[in-house]
Amino acid sequence: MEDGWAYIGRLWTNGEPYLAVDSGIRHRWQGFSQDEYFDRIVALGPEETGVLIGDQMAAVVGADGVVRDDSWMEVFDSSDGTIAIVQASGEDYPHTLGAALRYAEDPAHPCTLITIHSGELAIFSAACDGTGEHSMTLLPARAGDAPTEHGKPSREPDTGLLVTARSTTYRVTARSYTELDDSSCFARWLLTPMQSDTH
Repeated sequence: MEDGWAYIGRLWTNGEPYLAVDSGIRHRWQGFSQDEYFDRIVALGPEETGVLIGDQMAAVVGADGVVRDDSWMEVFDSSDGTIAIVQASGEDYPHTLGAALRYAEDPAHPCTLITIHSGELAIFSAACDGTGEHSMTLLPARAGDAPTEHGKPSREPDTGLLVTARSTTYRVTARSYTELDDSSCFARWLLTPMQSDTH
């Protein structure tokens, strides 16, 4: 993959965004059983990147319907601890993913700060509960080869990710639909560490 980036997993969306939150508080999110997804997430704009869970902030990431309706979102981890979630469309899928990772961040974009006290970041569909009967299984992030094509959804149940946090604070920014050329585009969410890990 791109220099400094490791591919660590993928997330499937039917149009719903995901939450990235301290794993220690994910049980407080009841997107399905208490309709928090419809009440608190559906009306958010594309550049609104945060929602409170109790007194802690969660990041709202993924699901740019202009790039694709139903889509894979690819997750990467950089050598400096930054996590990138990329939604891409293009004839040359690996090239589009690489271009999305290289694309400069706009410092003027709004940002959200999230804190990770448990040492583990949970990423899961906002339409699900964080834990329990109506939650999705969360798999440990694992380095591997990035996909060579977008491909079809898995026949298995959708899963989220658990990522070891390398910081206690992340700055979250969103880049919505960005056109690279006539046949490729992407959206990207960056979770950038703001301080050294103290665990």
